Amino acid sequence: TFLRIARAALLRAMHFAAYVVRLALAVVDQKLLVTPFARPMGSGNVVAKVEPMGTPGIYCDRNAPVAARVLTRVPSLGAAHYYRAPPVWGRNGHAQTILASLMRTTPKVAYARELLSTPDGGSLALDVYVRHFPDDCDSRNEGMRPVDMGETGMRDVVNERPFVLLTSGLGGGSQDAYVRSMAARAADAGWHVAVLNMRSCGGSPVTSPRLFSAHRGSTDDVRLAVAHCRRKPYLAARAPVLAAMGWSNGATIINNALAEQETTHEGRMHRIDAAVTLACPLNMPQANKNLGRIFHSQVYDRQIAKGLARNFEESGARRVIEKAQRESGGFLTGWANNLFTVDVERLLKSQTIREIDEQITRKCFGFDSVEDYYMDASSDQRLPSVRVPLLVVSAFDDPLAPGWTIPYPFFHRAETVMLALTGFGGHLGWCDEDQPFGRPRWVEETAVDFLSAALEVDAFTPSGKQWPLL
Repeated sequence: TFLRIARAALLRAMHFAAYVVRLALAVVDQKLLVTPFARPMGSGNVVAKVEPMGTPGIYCDRNAPVAARVLTRVPSLGAAHYYRAPPVWGRNGHAQTILASLMRTTPKVAYARELLSTPDGGSLALDVYVRHFPDDCDSRNEGMRPVDMGETGMRDVVNERPFVLLTSGLGGGSQDAYVRSMAARAADAGWHVAVLNMRSCGGSPVTSPRLFSAHRGSTDDVRLAVAHCRRKPYLAARAPVLAAMGWSNGATIINNALAEQETTHEGRMHRIDAAVTLACPLNMPQANKNLGRIFHSQVYDRQIAKGLARNFEESGARRVIEKAQRESGGFLTGWANNLFTVDVERLLKSQTIREIDEQITRKCFGFDSVEDYYMDASSDQRLPSVRVPLLVVSAFDDPLAPGWTIPYPFFHRAETVMLALTGFGGHLGWCDEDQPFGRPRWVEETAVDFLSAALEVDAFTPSGKQWPLL
């Protein structure tokens, strides 16, 4: 036990030292020091004022029915319980983003996996929550491998609890720390929880050359998963409501799907009743441009690109695409029935997200340029079409989805869409003031309580029954 504790302490010290070095590099980028981050005015974070873009708080039409239901039933959206960041370092978006990813401890979660086939021959992995264990799994530990659904006896049980489908950030999956933690929080609140791992992500088998994007194809996959859940009694066929949550790229996909279900893809079977999206880059061209800054490009852009390239190799996507190109004379068929090729070696050497999107994403989904892809995928242009309750949670100092890209005038008059803006929180950070490296309680309580209030779901007390797996 002593050796295990010592090893954990040493690893954390090493990661913290790496963080200090990275943060020192930010001094080179002078704009980092003068970016209009939230500046406290008074004694607390809640009354912090951000100039010139916005003040932390709730943006919506407060006279609309959704706001009336939510603002009276969700304490964490009120001034007395609004998000409060840790002192000093917690008021820096880079510190929150990096330290949360390195130091956060969240529950270990057991999932049962079910594979879904798509019309083009692709595969999606749906991980259904089984149970969680004490907070002994850190942000770098992937926790438990999902077991096959058939080994759990879950298909023999009829679920009548509210159902929520989670989608992770870019290239992530069900074992990401923030996904595990939210799954556990929602389950404790009485929700039946499942996580949709996008193609090639979260250990999903790659069975088609088509991967994922922030819009085209991926909203089709979300609809397929939702329809599957609505058909199955052990998932959501008997559930009173079906909601969704998404982070970052997953948030963009959910936002776009919500708009499409009111416009181009109506239908009850794949309809989402309400959603929460977190740390969403609403304006993707501007968010990508922000990644070009010195610190952002060296720390975030490069690291995310390396992770995506590594996943392309480890997931089997490289093997599938190379085989498909050999068998088809060098060309692949994209989402828009367009022909394209992938230079695998150049993709694996990509240093930025934009380079990866140039090598595969924009080609696969039929765009002439990466800029065209980003403009099409941006969900801010589709938010006015959303007709179900939606809470968008953003931190103004988010380095990947900065607050100055948020369309505040829209949110001011929105009747079904609400923005909860915090001055601090970084990207997927939202470290709590009292326990900064534990579970992000404020954002989890806000998300789950919003869905319960917006959909008027009564509190549910879990029976304590475990699936036969455990």
